[in-house]
Amino acid sequence: MTHIVDPFALHPDAAQTWQFITENVLRAGVVDQSVKELCFRYLSDPDAVDVEDFDGRERAALEWAYAIVWDADAADDDLWARLHSFFSEEELVDLGCAVGFELGRQHFLRTLGVAP
Repeated sequence: MTHIVDPFALHPDAAQTWQFITENVLRAGVVDQSVKELCFRYLSDPDAVDVEDFDGRERAALEWAYAIVWDADAADDDLWARLHSFFSEEELVDLGCAVGFELGRQHFLRTLGVAP
C-alpha cells in the first residue's frame, strides 16, 4: 500500500473544505480547546485516557464522545442533563461536530496508512 502523507492535498476542494473545518470547528469554536483536545486524544487511543480520572465538564465531554463514537444508547437522559449543566446548546453543537469530524479524519487517515 502506498502511504499518502497529506491526502487532502490531492484534491484542492477537499483541502479547502478540510482547512475550513480545521480552522472553524477543530481549532476554534465556542468550546475550550483543551476539552476538544482531550476528546481527540480519547478518540485516538481510548486506553490512554482514563475517563474515571476526570469529573465535571471534562468527564461529561468524554462520556458524550463515547456515546457519539461507540454507543449511542449511552446518551441517556442522565448524560444529557449533565451535558446541559456544563455546556450551552451552541457548545454542544460545536463539541459534537468537532468529535464527529475528528473521528472521520482519524478513520480516513488510518485507511490510507497515515497515523492520525
